[in-house]
Amino acid sequence: MHKLSRKNRIEIAALTVIFIVAAVLVYKTTILTRMMLPRTATQVSAEEEYEYMLSDGDHLEQTFVYPLDELLSAGIRISMDEDAWKRLLKEDKKRDLGTLRLKILDAEKNMVMSADYAVCVLADGQNLVASFSGTQTGWADHPLTIVLDAENIHEDVKLAIGYTTNSVAGAQLSINGESEDFTLNIQTADRQFLYWKSWGAFGAVLVYILLLGTYLSLAVFRMKPEKVFLVTGGMLALIYMLLLPPLSVPDEEVHLKQAYEYTSRIMGREASKHGTVVMDKEDFHAMQMFETTPSLPEYDRLKDEILKSGRESGTIEIPHTDTRAPAVVYVPGMIGILLGRILGLNGILVIYLGRICSILFYLMTMYWFIRLANFARSAAFVIAVLPMTVQQCCSYSYDSVVIEFVFLYLALLFRLIYEKQAIKRSQIAAYALFMILLSVCKGGMYMPLCLLTLLIPEDRFYGRKKKIIFTGCMAAAAVAAFLTTALRNVLYVVNPTAQQTADAYLAGENYGVAGLLADPMEFILLSVRTLFLSGSTFLENMFGSQLGWLDINVSRIVVYGMLLLIGLSILQMENGSSYSSLSVTIRQKRMFLLVILLSAAMVFATMFISWTPRESTEIFGIQGRYFLPLLPLVLMLFHGKSITIKKDISRKIMFSAVCLQCVAIYDILLSLERIL
Repeated sequence: MHKLSRKNRIEIAALTVIFIVAAVLVYKTTILTRMMLPRTATQVSAEEEYEYMLSDGDHLEQTFVYPLDELLSAGIRISMDEDAWKRLLKEDKKRDLGTLRLKILDAEKNMVMSADYAVCVLADGQNLVASFSGTQTGWADHPLTIVLDAENIHEDVKLAIGYTTNSVAGAQLSINGESEDFTLNIQTADRQFLYWKSWGAFGAVLVYILLLGTYLSLAVFRMKPEKVFLVTGGMLALIYMLLLPPLSVPDEEVHLKQAYEYTSRIMGREASKHGTVVMDKEDFHAMQMFETTPSLPEYDRLKDEILKSGRESGTIEIPHTDTRAPAVVYVPGMIGILLGRILGLNGILVIYLGRICSILFYLMTMYWFIRLANFARSAAFVIAVLPMTVQQCCSYSYDSVVIEFVFLYLALLFRLIYEKQAIKRSQIAAYALFMILLSVCKGGMYMPLCLLTLLIPEDRFYGRKKKIIFTGCMAAAAVAAFLTTALRNVLYVVNPTAQQTADAYLAGENYGVAGLLADPMEFILLSVRTLFLSGSTFLENMFGSQLGWLDINVSRIVVYGMLLLIGLSILQMENGSSYSSLSVTIRQKRMFLLVILLSAAMVFATMFISWTPRESTEIFGIQGRYFLPLLPLVLMLFHGKSITIKKDISRKIMFSAVCLQCVAIYDILLSLERIL
């Protein structure tokens, strides 16, 4: 039984006070703002290409039943010919293009709201709504009527209202006194984002548990770093999953479809043609609810739909871009999707279950990464909780699995290089497995890391001959895996068919392999220019300065704070374990540098070949996260014993990393507010 010391109690009290003050500020600046924003909702959606053209003198009455208790406004969405509208305003100097008068009637046909719109100030796709001065309650299942009168409408503007031919319960439309068998689109708004208050309280509890749990694990229970990570990483992953819905991570939709395709194959549901994937209608409709940029309505829909029971029957075949990635990089997501489909869960839960399995895989792999990195566990801990690491590892992106594989490989490699005892059979088997995985993942982009096998000392094998055999077998395994799995990706890049070229990004206007071979100096010049123009951006993005689709900004305080903590964690500490017994030779550093440069060159070359248009001034498509797997090697370059810290501060470093993550979480909230 661990007893809290007086110092522990004082520190926990200080932590609690600081947290309460910070939580109140977050509530005032972020949560309360959301609660005051209106929420728009589409009660009736128009079908594509179904539009009613408004004419001068039209009188429309659209009745519908409002389902919710709170109501702020109601109306319809219009479309128009903006080119004609601009021409009329510019050429004819005509300001009077007509007026649209909107009224909202209650069940007794009493007018409850009204608004007039001059056509000269409208925009295509604008909502025409009449609003209360404040949110009104008591409207659940209440019939309302939208009345629209068109006065002096200029016909060239081509004002139109979308409609649906589907049956809508409680809806009835009349135009100029004649009943119609279709229903206009209907838009409403309220302020039912009040659940953000409860979400704010729930989130605050999670963050406090994160901080308190990390503190207790480090300072009171004195747990090993890898066990502390299970507490900290699990809480961080849960918070990130709640803040960043599915599809908000770059390319996640593509990877979700790819993982789904593999599960469909397992279930015997092959697509009828290339470039498509068979999805259950339930899961497809759930996927359509998510947006690449998170929005308040999206969180609202999640709240309403996540506990829905049952599944919609039937399947649908939808377009899908093959990532050409092996199934192994999608295994965590596949397990979740397959389990959800077998259990008959609703589509949202199926998609989230895949993410949960990705989180469990992240926790397992990073646990072993930190445990194996016994020379620098605090550094490994900080790397494992970087904002970019957590974001990627909580998504369907195959980058997450690749990052985890590389980290585990490097941790095992460092043990083989720097430990003294003979190499074990289990280590040989694990090393061979990682060599194969590095060769098949991401088109072999990180294969240069396999060269580090040469650094394993001969004395680990009791002889030069055994090391040569081991190195040869590892090389053969890597090459064989590459040729059998990743070669088709290389052939696709090197010698694509005419159809592949036409369907590819840039449709043959990229440099391609031919461009690289014809003018390698162009590649070198563009690489240098890109590095000078965007090198700092790559560094910051690698740590997580921009999350989601580069639209969620994390403060540089977090980025450079994490960088500082990693730098401190590799310093020699008296009475500490952080690199204190490690001796990195000049030869090893040269090899690490060579492999870093080769791997970075692979990243640049891949993006140059596939994503860079001809005549560009820099290489397109490079993301900071592509260099994240190389970070442990970069740290080895800076290892030295010229600076010694007299006290072991590794646990303070780990707790400081968690505190910086709390700042990152607040930054995510603020960014979401800006883009909503």
